[in-house]
Amino acid sequence: MAARVIAAVDGGPGTDEAQADSSTSASPEEAEETAADPTDAASADEGTGDDLTDDATDDSTGSATPPDATGFAGQRQDDSGKTLTIGEKYTSGEFKGKYAISYIEPGGDGILTGLGLDRSDGSFRVALKPISSDTESDSDVRAATLTRSGDDVDVTWDDGGRDILAWVE
Repeated sequence: MAARVIAAVDGGPGTDEAQADSSTSASPEEAEETAADPTDAASADEGTGDDLTDDATDDSTGSATPPDATGFAGQRQDDSGKTLTIGEKYTSGEFKGKYAISYIEPGGDGILTGLGLDRSDGSFRVALKPISSDTESDSDVRAATLTRSGDDVDVTWDDGGRDILAWVE
């Protein structure tokens, strides 16, 4: 048995009257017959190797805990509001082995996004581009090398300058 659906729609320019529009859709019984068995559907984390319940929080306090002594993932900030966020490493796809990066620079380039990569010497390399950039060229790309000092990250920009960002709790 088919159900009939009626919806009120705008009558168009120059009229204040609503007009009826209708369509026919399947009844709940018909939809149930054609629905796939839920056990056949892939789970959200199937095949990714990711545990969706694993996060970077301390269960007793709910506050974020810094990564191990050699990791860079997480968020760090200085007193001026410069904020660096490094996501978890991509495990598949075009960016496999790289990290998603965002950097907020109040009063400077604004919000920058890009990628990061672990280096064999224990440092971390980033390439960032302002989201406001309207050019496809690499002229807007800002690159830096990151090193750890305790929970802090020392950002040494290729074009000069240095920022030290503390772990955000």
